[in-house]
Amino acid sequence: MFKLNLLNIRSDFAKRHYFFSPVEGENETRDFNNDNEVGGNKKKGNVINPILHLSNEAINKMKEINVKYQNSKALKVSVEAGGCSGFQYFFSLINKKDIKEKDIIVYDKECVVIIDKQASEILRNCKIHYTNNLISKKFTIENIQNLSSKCSCGNSFDIIF
Repeated sequence: MFKLNLLNIRSDFAKRHYFFSPVEGENETRDFNNDNEVGGNKKKGNVINPILHLSNEAINKMKEINVKYQNSKALKVSVEAGGCSGFQYFFSLINKKDIKEKDIIVYDKECVVIIDKQASEILRNCKIHYTNNLISKKFTIENIQNLSSKCSCGNSFDIIF
């Protein structure tokens, strides 16, 4: 069994890192930013709501990408105004060395997902899924909270504020 720990380092960079791993069949995130001790492997900190999760299919696809690119790529998720319904999301592969200071970094198993602060509020508790069928091969986002409508394309959506 492998336990999830959020980096216990006092820096702005560390405050943007979220680690997910199975703990007794569940994903758990621990926030160590306000903890008094530094280092160690003790299970401490407050359990916080994870920003997002990856499905097994998405994890497997990211592992495949990691093998192809020698573990140098991260999946970036962004949300912008536009599309048929109000917002649309985009996925891109970026070099890990190009991660920006303002980005939020989510680790799920060996996968690295980058989201910007604005998208993090819209994507909170969502699941990234990978679809591979006759029509398309793509990452998608499921379980968008406060969803009011979704376009048939699957990339465009609107939420209730």
